[in-house]
Amino acid sequence: MTAAVAALVRERGGSVTLSDVTLRAPGEEEILVRVMASGVCPTDMFGIDGGAGDRFPAVFGHEGAGVVEAVGASVETLRPGDRVALGFASCRECLACLDGHPAYCERFAALNQGAPVDFAAAGEPVTAGWMGQSAWSTHVVVRASSAVAIGEDVPWPVAATLGCGVLTGAGAVLNVLRPGPADSLLVLGAGTTGLAAVMAARHRGLAGIVVSDPIPARRELALELGATEAHTPDALAAALRGRPQFEAVLDTVGSQDSVDAALGALAARGTCATVALKPGSNRVTVSQSKLLWGRTITGVIEGDADIARDLPTLEAMWRAGRLPVEQLISPYEFADVDAAVGAARSGRSIKPVLRMSRADADGDDERRTAPPRSPCDLLVRLLSGRVPQEDLPALWRSLPAVEPAELRGLWRGTGLSTGHAAHRLLTRSRWYGKLFRSDDDVAPIVCETDAGGLVADPVLARGGASFRRMAHDGLVTAAMAYDGQPIIDCFVRLSPDAVLGVMTGRGTADAGRSYYFVLERDEDRDVAVAEPD
Repeated sequence: MTAAVAALVRERGGSVTLSDVTLRAPGEEEILVRVMASGVCPTDMFGIDGGAGDRFPAVFGHEGAGVVEAVGASVETLRPGDRVALGFASCRECLACLDGHPAYCERFAALNQGAPVDFAAAGEPVTAGWMGQSAWSTHVVVRASSAVAIGEDVPWPVAATLGCGVLTGAGAVLNVLRPGPADSLLVLGAGTTGLAAVMAARHRGLAGIVVSDPIPARRELALELGATEAHTPDALAAALRGRPQFEAVLDTVGSQDSVDAALGALAARGTCATVALKPGSNRVTVSQSKLLWGRTITGVIEGDADIARDLPTLEAMWRAGRLPVEQLISPYEFADVDAAVGAARSGRSIKPVLRMSRADADGDDERRTAPPRSPCDLLVRLLSGRVPQEDLPALWRSLPAVEPAELRGLWRGTGLSTGHAAHRLLTRSRWYGKLFRSDDDVAPIVCETDAGGLVADPVLARGGASFRRMAHDGLVTAAMAYDGQPIIDCFVRLSPDAVLGVMTGRGTADAGRSYYFVLERDEDRDVAVAEPD
């Protein structure tokens, strides 16, 4: 047994108080985590108010981050000393889990809102396992599959935001709505979930991001984080009158008024994702005549995320300055947990985060350097080498697809994976970039000459290349296939004039890593064709 201190709620709607508890040892597929920080989320209020039934006394909290202290006999992915962020639980065995949608696990309710008795306070059983965690405790036992290793540079308060609220908002954009650069997004509610959606939408370069929220400070923050407009709910309809409707809407409120506003603002064939969790069935009515115009309204749990895939993506976006969640956080000492809950209820704080032990966390966090306090230019960071190589795959899949027709003309290339064998070969060949004349006429390797001219090298490329649309890492996008070798370059959009490319195909990995590069649109220049020796 492990001695711990947990935040206990003894009755429906009751206050939160710290209590000494004992915690069972981890099972075969579980881990024991010393919690360093834990977020406070509206889902916790849902549980405290009895939304998941009478489960009291109980421990809530489900945005934990901490250090692994012990692992079960069958755990191979984590070891003591690993830094982890915690997410929801799933069985990993049902059809939904196997299909890549563990947020819709057939056992989701049992695993996340059930009643495992992991804690005991003065001999009294305490219900735990809230959203697979009950992380308002100095220690917690969770499934190993609910924990994802995080980097040494991630501060604990940042790590504690990723497991639910940020995951839900960013995931709804990246996994469900998937808007393109020409699309516009309406976000109803500027709490953690809504603002995470704003950051994810800005990351994808959306043309318009409009936010509705009654609190002035939240509207101001939305604009700082990337929204193009922010309005009060009362002023929203007038502000949108006579303007094009939205291809995507995110409803984080879950009321009749918000559903009406969402459908009223949604373009034909547009999609509204609704994520709010309310007690009971929370019945709303919809206009069937509006739905007939190809509109879709879909419910989303946890951003339709797979935490093993998506928490590293959020971490990479944070590290690249694209997800500055620090701006949402209000830190609270664990002893002030009831005040943190009150701040979340009243809206005074967007994301209260509990620091479980200042003695443990202070020096650890002070050694870390946080990214800029506002979203920064990803292209600049990529070209300056400030994005770690291990983050490139996650960033690639978080960006929008491009069409072959968008890539006409000459593009100047910059290799990012400088330690890769392909980079050494291209550097020796004085690689300049690529020339896309048409879908069937591509010069994949354009090099500089001694005289400063440009020449396409079909010998090095083993011929030419052609365009097509292909799937890579779950995204169907523009891809360039070499004619004479099994290499396919896949592209995603950084800006109207820049793309991020990855080299795929048999034999292209070096020590298990792919080659990533940036292409920037260049002015028209003559490109000669090298004569064979």
